[in-house]
Amino acid sequence: MRIELVSAMKDLQQELLAEAKQGMRTPEGAESLHDEEVTDIANVIIAGISGGAWAAMDEFGTGSEMDLFNPALPDYMRSKMWNPARGNDTTIRSRPNAPGQIDIFGRPVNGKGKGGVDLEALGVVDAQPPSHAIETAMRWMRHGRMREVIQQTVKSFPFAKFIITSKK
Repeated sequence: MRIELVSAMKDLQQELLAEAKQGMRTPEGAESLHDEEVTDIANVIIAGISGGAWAAMDEFGTGSEMDLFNPALPDYMRSKMWNPARGNDTTIRSRPNAPGQIDIFGRPVNGKGKGGVDLEALGVVDAQPPSHAIETAMRWMRHGRMREVIQQTVKSFPFAKFIITSKK
């Protein structure tokens, strides 16, 4: 039974991945998504998907269009990746000429002057609204599809092959 359930979870994982990729607004976000290894720990089967910086930016948006309810946003804003010229403002701004900064991809980066120029207002970059593609795909899976697949897997399992009866 466990093998069948793991297989069903792998199928659900692939559906979730395909659905999330389809909902992404950018090809980079979709390409950044991938499936994780299916694990079976303490009788719990875990099948997940994850993505890199492109997927995060696609899911939660960028700049002034960014979703402020992103649960990882406070940590990101406290990290070296956050442009210090932004402060608590999400508008995309130029970076200051200060050592030790890294971009969202983990690459060293340095700006010019004191930074803080509104790059969105200048038309240098466009803020991107969030796609919430992963959240939407998860909601769809959680509200029916997952239950349907698991119930069908259990229903189709040949339990009779494993039950032995006697007439004692």
